Amino acid sequence: MKTILVPTDLSDVSEYALDVAVEIAKKHNSTIVLLKRLIFPTVEYTMIDNDFYDGKEDYYRFLTQESKDRLKDMIDRPAYEGVSFKLKVVRENETLAEAVLHQNANLVVMGSTGASGWKEWTKGSNAEHVVRTATCPVLVVKSPVSEFNNVVFAVDFENEQFVKTSTALLDKSNINPHFVYVDNGTKIFDEAALREKVGKWALELGYNTYQFEIVEASTIEKGILNYARKVEADIIVMYTHGRTGIQHFIYGSVAEDVVNHAEMAVMVSH
Repeated sequence: MKTILVPTDLSDVSEYALDVAVEIAKKHNSTIVLLKRLIFPTVEYTMIDNDFYDGKEDYYRFLTQESKDRLKDMIDRPAYEGVSFKLKVVRENETLAEAVLHQNANLVVMGSTGASGWKEWTKGSNAEHVVRTATCPVLVVKSPVSEFNNVVFAVDFENEQFVKTSTALLDKSNINPHFVYVDNGTKIFDEAALREKVGKWALELGYNTYQFEIVEASTIEKGILNYARKVEADIIVMYTHGRTGIQHFIYGSVAEDVVNHAEMAVMVSH
């Protein structure tokens, strides 16, 4: 894995994400691209004498340098020694999701506080938009985390590659794997066949012990979240179709809903 992208707004939760990215980078000898998106105009710009700067471009240059200085401070930690960093500052003429898409990363690690209520219906969260459009796995961090031990794999048996992809990014030796299938009453399935399939996955992935549970819930999202809380998961691993436009409006996205409402980390692959 060559490049890990970490978008940051310099908040605490984005620092939690950077801590996680650093640990992954150390294991895979990856370069971390720390990305800051400028927002203009800032409150400071509207409150100062604008003659102090030679127009908007001059102030943009000031913001860019200030952001780079803050990013340098962010990575100046003994725990980050030996990790290769690149600092990237982009302007607001593209959304965060677009900026992420243009970086050609192999993994995105970002912090998020989620979105709910009116915000979820109108704008959603930055993480939600990145998950929808990114072409690589996205790991969304919600709180400080040192290790991902209790891992919940949300499976629907239509796609299994994401299990192998995500496992390669985690420390397999420390994983306590939980597989969950949500029965929301819309599909007919053979429970014995599902259990046999999960057993084969576990064998292929090298898991000597694992848990598999079929849970009933009114929605896939609720089933996944309730099960993850029940087993005190450190992370939920799942995949998304990445629907956009009218398809997204009609079908929505279980992964985006989980990212918005989960208290624990979520890794989403396409």
